[in-house]
Amino acid sequence: MNLAQAVSLRTQELLKLHGISQYKLIKDTLLNKSTIYTLFKERRQDIKLSTVYLIADFFGMTLAEFFDCDYFKNIDIYG
Repeated sequence: MNLAQAVSLRTQELLKLHGISQYKLIKDTLLNKSTIYTLFKERRQDIKLSTVYLIADFFGMTLAEFFDCDYFKNIDIYG
């Protein structure tokens, strides 16, 4: 699993856990709709840390809390 896939899975998991829509995430974080679409469709292998920060902040989490899950244990940064 690459980093973007892990971020996508973690974000989708948090949205489901909190009962929040992708639309609300986009609206409240002011992230570009295409950024979120691309993230969820896993069309990229990389992701900006600033994007992850905004997502984590949206959920009231630090980056450390966001990354503290099994999705990030064996990341393949090369593919």
